[in-house]
Amino acid sequence: MIPRLLAFGLVGVLVTFLIISVINDQKERQELKALQEEYAVAPADNDSAAPVESSGAVKEGNPVPAVEVTTFDGETVNLRDYQGKKVILNFWATWCPPCIAEMPHMQEYYENEAQDQNVEILAVNLTSKDNGMDRIGSFIDDYGLTFPVLLDETGAMGDEFQAFTIPTTYLIDEEGVIQRKLLGPMDRDMMVDMMEDL
Repeated sequence: MIPRLLAFGLVGVLVTFLIISVINDQKERQELKALQEEYAVAPADNDSAAPVESSGAVKEGNPVPAVEVTTFDGETVNLRDYQGKKVILNFWATWCPPCIAEMPHMQEYYENEAQDQNVEILAVNLTSKDNGMDRIGSFIDDYGLTFPVLLDETGAMGDEFQAFTIPTTYLIDEEGVIQRKLLGPMDRDMMVDMMEDL
């Protein structure tokens, strides 16, 4: 009799944990959807980066604009300061699942291939559409990011570069000319191949 009561009690506890887990999962999905709706920026729904045409002044064949922006470390940089290097200019946010999936690949590429390929990674956080500086700092620490993280605190840079779906990435050649715009997450092999061809 007592073993049956214990078994029923254990089953009851497990069912309770399962119900709580499902409720929490639904709540997290609703919060993510609310953030995306609030910020009017959506995560990419493709599995890997795909080339797309851009429009306006920021498009393939045009020089990168002379945009000044502050890094997470407080340094002011201008995008044109990187002429002489190839640049991966990546727009992202901490709440974006494809951005989260992409970051370890970017860090691995940065550590292992970027220097040999004469590449700088500039990761532009859409700060005005993200969850605050503490969350951005935690994200940088959690993923061990060592490449520069730029802060788009007003949203102007994201608008200028048409980063309405993230991650959005621009590949810029050594002369400072935009060569390609990509939507969706990149992996390490893709970065190696694309930057080799640039």
